[in-house]
Amino acid sequence: MGVTEILARFVAETAYDALAPETVDRAKALAIDFVGGALAGCRTHVSDIFTDYVQGMNAKPEAVIVGRPFKTIAPYAAYLNGLFNHSTELESVSQRTAPNPLAVIATALCLGDSSKLAGRKVLEGLILGFEVQGRVGAPSLKGVSRKGRISIFNHLGAAAAASKMLGLDAARTRMALGTAAFQAGGLITSVGTMAHVAELAYGARDGIEAAELANKGFTAHPDIIETPQGFCDALIEEGGYDLDAMIRDLGRSYQIVDPGISIKKYPCCYRSHRALDAFYDLLAEHRIAIEEVERITVDMNLYDSYLMKFPEPASGEEAKFSFRHIFGAALLTGQVWIDSFSDEAARDPRYVRARARVDEVIHRDWPPGRVDARIPVTITLKDGRRFTKENPSPREPTLAQLLDRYRAAADGILAREPTERSLDMLQDLENVADFSSVMALVAASA
Repeated sequence: MGVTEILARFVAETAYDALAPETVDRAKALAIDFVGGALAGCRTHVSDIFTDYVQGMNAKPEAVIVGRPFKTIAPYAAYLNGLFNHSTELESVSQRTAPNPLAVIATALCLGDSSKLAGRKVLEGLILGFEVQGRVGAPSLKGVSRKGRISIFNHLGAAAAASKMLGLDAARTRMALGTAAFQAGGLITSVGTMAHVAELAYGARDGIEAAELANKGFTAHPDIIETPQGFCDALIEEGGYDLDAMIRDLGRSYQIVDPGISIKKYPCCYRSHRALDAFYDLLAEHRIAIEEVERITVDMNLYDSYLMKFPEPASGEEAKFSFRHIFGAALLTGQVWIDSFSDEAARDPRYVRARARVDEVIHRDWPPGRVDARIPVTITLKDGRRFTKENPSPREPTLAQLLDRYRAAADGILAREPTERSLDMLQDLENVADFSSVMALVAASA
């Protein structure tokens, strides 16, 4: 059997009882993070544009739109919810596996809603969908980083999740993967634009559609992952992927735990997070007040320079991919949060002056990859003292912080009772009989 067939069989045949408690707990935390992020992002400008577009379709009301008072068909509900989640750049992400579970989570939540599935089925779809995405993506990261196509794996994950939740057998799951694969795309060059906000959400929409078509008998290439001129051959740099690694030790552990997915602490490009942590660590360790800082220097490799590419951002979207703006916000306000990345903040003379105190140094001689990147941070104080720190990985919010962030995002959209009830149900997701009852709580009233 080839990679596509082995992964499709694994998705079709693996049930909730095979999932370890720590895997289930991680999936629930990711679901809470996703809904909270969507609540935070449902009122952004880019979200308004896409909401008007989808609402104008007057489609069949199958699934809830987070924070909005209408429903639409499942593929477009997943599309919108995913876009809402991404619009604040708070989506969960990983450095060592297929980078982002957004499309899989959006798919699982929306199909759980539209099909009124039990919470355990939602967890199956989320975990197994990302398992396919991660198993193809993790051994392929070096092969896509230079080409700037790291989001191509989302379509596979969403199609796998949808296939599981729609009850497709292995043969039809292969057809869904084959249909979704040729729609895969996404380019690093789009970061800092509205298109970047949408690229992951397309995977959710297309993955659901691919599974629904496969369920009706639509066909595609059955071995799309490994076949010549197929997914890996066409989209990943030659020698940049490992088919054997994609199926090695299948079922022994799950990608959302090992190598794992991280929940973001700051609403900006993930590549900046460990640098921000290092900055705040330096302040705490040396008892430095923000007012004492004269300059900040951030060192990076070539890969990070491709993403953090806006030294003088002109919009909020660009500001999320600017080391100078991110650290300028830290200098100006002491914290980095959603209001740091509005269009107004990007153009505010106070932020412009703060950005001028941040230096970027690109090291072309450092290893240029994604996983082996270095991001040391140096603080120079007004009295001339200098302190440097380099963190190996970012930290994420605690569960208590994540729940508080969810509540803050829901404020002004949901009443307190549905906010707390939705959190209770998401934390006990494996015992929820009908997931649509959860999603009903996070839709805004008319």
